Amino acid sequence: MVYPQTNSSSPMKTSHRVRQALFGTHHQTQTNSSDDDEYIYHEEQLNRNLSRNGFQRLLVKGDGNCLFYALAEGLIYEMEVDPNSFGVSLRNYLRLSRTVRLAEFADRLRQLCVEHWRSYEDYYSQFVDQEKVTFLKEVKKFSKNGVSDSILGDIVPLTIANALDIHITIFTSVADLPQIEVKSEQKPVPSVVPRKTIYLAYNQCGIGHYDAAYPRQ
Repeated sequence: MVYPQTNSSSPMKTSHRVRQALFGTHHQTQTNSSDDDEYIYHEEQLNRNLSRNGFQRLLVKGDGNCLFYALAEGLIYEMEVDPNSFGVSLRNYLRLSRTVRLAEFADRLRQLCVEHWRSYEDYYSQFVDQEKVTFLKEVKKFSKNGVSDSILGDIVPLTIANALDIHITIFTSVADLPQIEVKSEQKPVPSVVPRKTIYLAYNQCGIGHYDAAYPRQ
């Protein structure tokens, strides 16, 4: 469950419809859908939502890391657009080499989430029903490559936004909720400047899948 643009003091007030629309499922590739028509509908709706806003998708693998691949692709795009300011700042902050591979970048983002959750346990534990799961146990579980079957997967966009002081726009496959803005609610030290917006595309059918999104050239 992610809670974009909500007051952190009352996270449970976020609408159930928004949570279900975007983050009610985990982040893997949709395969062998029990309802092909539903999957096609969501694909077409997502493409419409992207096209209406002048965006297109870059597909990423669905191996349990798709959200991190998509985030990494978006960050790489912005680093290439602004190499001397954002690129240098982000590379230094994340301790990335100049030849970093996508899988390595994605894993660094996963570990960044884990580090941030542990550092700000009081803040992020609000988003987890601890009567059902133990927060730190889920954090340890989520630290492993390819793990996506955790409620913590749903707060990754907010965590990355907070950790890097960026904005994330998620285009969805929901007709009446075409996009959601996730904005940083914490000020990281040091801040990655200047602030950028990263774009994702999310097909919520079945188990769900994230891709990267770019402004259409």
